[in-house]
Amino acid sequence: MWDQTTKLLMKKAKKHKKWTEGVFVNPVYWMVNETPYYMAGFTRNNQSVASAYFTIGDEKVDEVLIAQPNLSYFADLSGNLSQMATERLNIPITFYTKPLSIPVVNASPQVQQGRDAFEDFWEVQQAYNQVLRDYTAYYNDDVLIRKHITDTDLTKIKEFAVLADIYQHQTLKILTSQGEAIQAFAAFLENTQEWSSLSREEKKFIKGIAVGKENMQKNMDALNVLEANDFDQMVKLNYDHLINKNKAIIEGQRQYIRYPKGIS
Repeated sequence: MWDQTTKLLMKKAKKHKKWTEGVFVNPVYWMVNETPYYMAGFTRNNQSVASAYFTIGDEKVDEVLIAQPNLSYFADLSGNLSQMATERLNIPITFYTKPLSIPVVNASPQVQQGRDAFEDFWEVQQAYNQVLRDYTAYYNDDVLIRKHITDTDLTKIKEFAVLADIYQHQTLKILTSQGEAIQAFAAFLENTQEWSSLSREEKKFIKGIAVGKENMQKNMDALNVLEANDFDQMVKLNYDHLINKNKAIIEGQRQYIRYPKGIS
């Protein structure tokens, strides 16, 4: 159920919406000179095409220039993290644990290598999923209750985003480098008596998780994660890297701001 503020902001946003577009108002706000500013987004085919920045009174361009990068940054990162959480946290843990529970007896070295790689994959997923659970709790139980975001929230959302990117990178690195071995492990499992105890979806998962190396490599390259031998150093490197690579993106979004005029 919308509150009165959201209704007012939606009314203002709809004045700038094209008829083929959807519109939403991000529930969080950034304070500038004791005035709360909100971001509205316009979408077409589920893709963002433009944004606008509103307050419940009269908007001032100089204040929007302060609020825009903060609201846009938070919206981009939280949106990506929420999508990751929706996709990944719905995967049952049995998709990982049941294949690993099947004994590997009299198997080739490649099959054993594949099992070890799949176990490493599962270890990464546990860490990855914990980050997403922590993010979801933070967003739902903290951010959405107070709604006022600050520099502390920007720091926190960047930390979540960096960890998620690193674990996604590690996931894809295992699947691209050990894909053939994991597929050999899956093929071995198909010939065991225990294979029948797996559900159809569990079988589909283990057989398909390492398929499509070329696309996974492209996705890993697109993440553009910097590697380091020490995990803490890797986090720091990519935190600074995230700030630099997203700064240009946020600044580039100004040309797609529909309201107020005079931003780009």
